[in-house]
Amino acid sequence: MPWCEPCGAFFNPNTLHADGTCPKCGAGVGDPAEATGDEEADEEVHAKVPWHFWVGVVAMVIYLGWRLVQGIIWLF
Repeated sequence: MPWCEPCGAFFNPNTLHADGTCPKCGAGVGDPAEATGDEEADEEVHAKVPWHFWVGVVAMVIYLGWRLVQGIIWLF
């Protein structure tokens, strides 16, 4: 959320000028890529999923798979 110090207001990135300046006073307050709504720039902003998340997913799949095997064995 871009904040303009001279105006003392928050601005939606869509309300900024294309170069990321404040529409009221012209001060630079935002990233120009955010103001244009460029999809390529949006992809760069998103961080990659950390490796330890995938370790947790693999551990959960192994655990639930084993519990499924135990449940099937218990039925027969």
